[in-house]
Amino acid sequence: MKFNTWYNKNHKKILVVPAIFLTLALIFLAAFYFQTGDIINKDVSLTGGSVFTISTDIPPSEMTNHLSKDFTDFTVNSISDNSGNQIQLIIAISESQAGDLKTSLENFLGHELNSENSSIETTSASLSKDFYRQLIISIILAFLWMSAIVFIIFTKGIKPKIWIIALNLLFGFFMGKFFYSLNPIISFIIFILFLAILIKIYIKKSVPAFAVMLCAFTDLILTLAVVDLIGMKLSTAGIVAFLMLIGYSVDTDILLTSRILNKKDNVNTAMFSAFKTGITMTLTSIIAIATALIIVFRLESVLNQIFIILIIGLCFDIFNTWVTNASIIKWYVEKK
Repeated sequence: MKFNTWYNKNHKKILVVPAIFLTLALIFLAAFYFQTGDIINKDVSLTGGSVFTISTDIPPSEMTNHLSKDFTDFTVNSISDNSGNQIQLIIAISESQAGDLKTSLENFLGHELNSENSSIETTSASLSKDFYRQLIISIILAFLWMSAIVFIIFTKGIKPKIWIIALNLLFGFFMGKFFYSLNPIISFIIFILFLAILIKIYIKKSVPAFAVMLCAFTDLILTLAVVDLIGMKLSTAGIVAFLMLIGYSVDTDILLTSRILNKKDNVNTAMFSAFKTGITMTLTSIIAIATALIIVFRLESVLNQIFIILIIGLCFDIFNTWVTNASIIKWYVEKK
């Protein structure tokens, strides 16, 4: 009863906390962009380079210690069989250092690298740049269509739903054909105008849908800020993890919103009922992913990055669902 009384009086005020976190994260990412030229640290799979695959049982940590004496920008991952035994190491480095790396590996391993015990694949910087752009467009479109689906679910009336679908189709065509071919400033202005139109429609026609979209966006931004803060270099696997995080971010938000909008009891009772189910879902996912991370962490595989990003994102999802979204939807229902 004491918590109910306190929450009823302060549920609007506590929205200041997530607003501060989101603002700080955006400021940090902006500063990071002006300092590095991008909002993420990219490894060679996104910048272009050479990938050496060698058959060896040398631990990734030992190989990393050796290479760090002569090289700085490289990654070392392992491939294991079904029983967990390492069978190969994958070493990625910039194309300009590929020759020096091969010499260093041969000296360290004590034998020549040939087609029988190794392989070398090289990706040009321009091809990696185009691939990176496509991944970014995929994340943006996935987020916008996720938001559109939520809007369609929680909005009454056919006309606004048709408008949202048409706008997303139009913007998808723009992203795929013109976004990177136009002047960056013009593309950015068109992008911001489109988002402004969408946000206006969401707030006017469906505040619950906007709340879900805002929470998912905040999850992505806060997770990205932490990833940059800890110095993680994102690979293609890391970008895929952010795509997965979009799906993880909305399930508990939709559960909460559905329970409150279809409530048979008061708002707080419906919210606490949703909390029991939602927090169980999220904690179960975190425990499962953390367990998998512990198992594969010593192998230093690409799965490590995926699992770390998902755990960070799910922790932020708990905060954004049960503080940000809960407060917004309670405010909306009581006002309506």
